[in-house]
Amino acid sequence: MPYTDTDYIDALRKLIRTGAMGSPTLEHSPLLSLPVVQQTCGPETSPSQRAHAFITILRRIVQERLEGRESETAALLFGFDTYAGVPAQDRYRAVAKLYNPNWTWKNYRREPLTRHLNTVLLSLKREADLANEPAIEPARPPQTSSRSARGDRVLIVQNITREGPGLLGRLLDETAIGYDVTDLSEGDPFPDPTTYGALIVLGGPDSANDQSRKMLVERQKVKVALDAGVPYLGVCLGLQVGVKVLGGSVIPNHVKEIGWRAPDGNPYSVSLTNLALTALGRKDPLFVGLRNNFRVFQLHGETVTMTKSMQLLATGEHCRNQIVKLRRNAYGIQSHFELTREMLAEWLKADPDLTPLDGEAVMAEFEEIEELYTITGLSLFRNFLHIAGLL
Repeated sequence: MPYTDTDYIDALRKLIRTGAMGSPTLEHSPLLSLPVVQQTCGPETSPSQRAHAFITILRRIVQERLEGRESETAALLFGFDTYAGVPAQDRYRAVAKLYNPNWTWKNYRREPLTRHLNTVLLSLKREADLANEPAIEPARPPQTSSRSARGDRVLIVQNITREGPGLLGRLLDETAIGYDVTDLSEGDPFPDPTTYGALIVLGGPDSANDQSRKMLVERQKVKVALDAGVPYLGVCLGLQVGVKVLGGSVIPNHVKEIGWRAPDGNPYSVSLTNLALTALGRKDPLFVGLRNNFRVFQLHGETVTMTKSMQLLATGEHCRNQIVKLRRNAYGIQSHFELTREMLAEWLKADPDLTPLDGEAVMAEFEEIEELYTITGLSLFRNFLHIAGLL
């Protein structure tokens, strides 16, 4: 019998109650009649084989097609990944609080639930269309987004020589993960990022809005990497480039953030948002093992305006958008967690925004918090390498 969209939405709604993996009636669900399931399985497959195929397709949509909060919502609703086996009532509460800390499941299901289920259904239908369009290159080509096709090395992009990988390089050396460093300020080429296991773009004096050849190439390469699903970490300028190429904007901040302390004398720090604390109190994987707020070193005059699909994970008092989740495995950090004592000494001598400061006082403040600051930076970067599948 032919099914309507209402039938499919009702079937998705029923699937939420048990989670996709635990449904005892999936073999008899209208969802198995969707064209994408029929194309995948063929007419001779059994109901259990079609059910398995549907779960695989739905998981792919949740992980690869949906973005930001839509992806996290669907993972919660259908019990995928870390939410597998979580009781329905706990998932209900978590998804409601993902949208509003004061909401209950009753608030969420009045309107957002139906809209999100329609998004999932549209993606399921579109998946069948994509299979029939071989001439159109998909946004995330399998040959570049799969771990087997990408390399295991990390590509680190410097925008100026003095802003090197710092703690990142130390961690990669300690974990025996290979990496290549390209310095765009020295005229080095920007290699094809889709051949790497992760892309890290560091800070520099440029603006992500610049129309120089250097920035035009950088924006283009970062966009290619993000569209291919390459794990991405942007630091300072790297954050701003990532936001810009995905449709956000880069604008002047109302005050330059320079050094350890704001103009009012208070130390710069960032605090995790409610979105960084995901379902059931779990933190976003970038922050595993970290506190909810920490000191930071700043060196920037611009900030970002995010798109609706991006998630704000940490905020600051003088510049709100401090840590941004661009996509499922792509992040941007406005401050400098990669900082080492040697780097800071060089910056204090060479960076025009830092040279007017009392260098001895800046270095003394770093020495006071150096141990904790280093642990925080190494933990963040280690978590990113886990997200990238390299650890």
